[in-house]
Amino acid sequence: ALNIVVLTAALSVYNSCVYCNSRMLFGLAQQGNAPKALLNVDKRGVPVSSILVSAVVTALCVLLNYLAPESAFGLLMALVVSALVINWAMISLAHMMFRRAKQQQGVKTRFPALFYPFGNVLCLLFMAAVLIIMLMTPGMAISVWLIPVWLLILGVGYLCKEKTAKTVKAH
Repeated sequence: ALNIVVLTAALSVYNSCVYCNSRMLFGLAQQGNAPKALLNVDKRGVPVSSILVSAVVTALCVLLNYLAPESAFGLLMALVVSALVINWAMISLAHMMFRRAKQQQGVKTRFPALFYPFGNVLCLLFMAAVLIIMLMTPGMAISVWLIPVWLLILGVGYLCKEKTAKTVKAH
């Protein structure tokens, strides 16, 4: 009986994730931040292409778990931590650049962050410490080594998006 409860809960979570992921991908496509192919919807307005992308990623995770059951979860968690490190580093850097630009313009922010810029530097140092710990942890180092690859992919994607936007504006 407990297995049925756990399985039902897992399926419920997966259903929620499919819904959220498909709507997020659809929204990104509407904004021009994801491929236009993700805008495809059926008669009822269901973003079918986005759901298929979510299903493919899920299938890849299942395949990874099948091929490497002892390390799949750890690898996926390491990738999540790497993504979080990138996000927090970007947030801190963006905030520092924003505040610097506002100061150069002579504009005072209404809600200044406490401990600026020390808080940003502290956050960046903490993220660096997390990366160092990951490098020293077996099974997690690969995620750190893949961060530059991921950033390169994101950068190329951004440049392609900008090039497409400029081409569209020119016509």
